[in-house]
Amino acid sequence: MHSLRLNVDDGFYSQLLSFLNQNHTQVNIVEDVEDDGYPAISKNEARQRVTQAVEEYRSGKMKTVPYGQGMDEIDNWLNSL
Repeated sequence: MHSLRLNVDDGFYSQLLSFLNQNHTQVNIVEDVEDDGYPAISKNEARQRVTQAVEEYRSGKMKTVPYGQGMDEIDNWLNSL
């Protein structure tokens, strides 16, 4: 047996408990959670990465696509799974 600690807001917590209580015999959430293999990063590292991404966007170095095109690419990828 393993423990899983989640920090979630109160609204989501009550929805999650309700869902689990209604579906407790059908839900195996933890069995579906897998380690993505990436090491955890600190808050400072996360802030640095976000700051760098914002600067790349503002400077025009970041490649972006229109929203609709991005959604189409995501849909195509999901359909290919």
